Amino acid sequence: MKTIMKPRIPVEVVVGVLGGLSCLVTISGLGLPVWALFIGWAWYFALGATPDAFKKIVPAVFPGALLAAFCIWLMGALETAGIIAGMPNMIICVTLTVFLLMCSLRIPVFSASLPAFNAYSSVFALSAIGAYPDLAIGPVLSCCLWATIGNLLGPVFGWLSIVLQFPREVEVPDTGEGQ
Repeated sequence: MKTIMKPRIPVEVVVGVLGGLSCLVTISGLGLPVWALFIGWAWYFALGATPDAFKKIVPAVFPGALLAAFCIWLMGALETAGIIAGMPNMIICVTLTVFLLMCSLRIPVFSASLPAFNAYSSVFALSAIGAYPDLAIGPVLSCCLWATIGNLLGPVFGWLSIVLQFPREVEVPDTGEGQ
C-alpha cells in the first residue's frame, strides 16, 4: 500500500468558485487587473502547485515588473527630450530592458523566467490599457504597482485552489508503476 492525497472537493469546483470570487478585485475603488491575477495563478500550477512555487515566483516578478516600468519611463523621457520617438524608441528601450531582464535571470533568486517575463508583459499591457490609479508615486510606478499586486495575488489563489480541496491521505494499492 502507498499513501496519496485525495481531494474532498474536486479542483474544478474549487477553481471555478475562486475564479468567480477573483473578479471582486476589479470592484470600483480597487480596480486591480483580474487578468494579471489569472496569469499569476497559472504560474503557481506551472511551477509545481506547492508552496515552494512562491520562492520562485515572488522574487522573479520584481525584475520583470521594474524593468518594464523603467522601459516605459525611458521611452517617455527620450521622446520628451526630443532624442527619439515612435517605434525606434520602443525597439531601443525594449532591447535594453529585456537584455537586463535576461541578465537578472542569471541570478539564482530571480531565475524563474515565466513570472519574470509575464510580469514585464503585465506592466506593459496595463500601461497600454491605462486601467490603474494615478497614485502619488506617478503614473509609471502606479501602473507597475497595480500590475505587480495583480500578478502576486495569483499564486495566492493558486495555493487556495489546492488547500480548499481539503485533501486527505488515503491508502491505495501499490501497483509498482513509476518505479
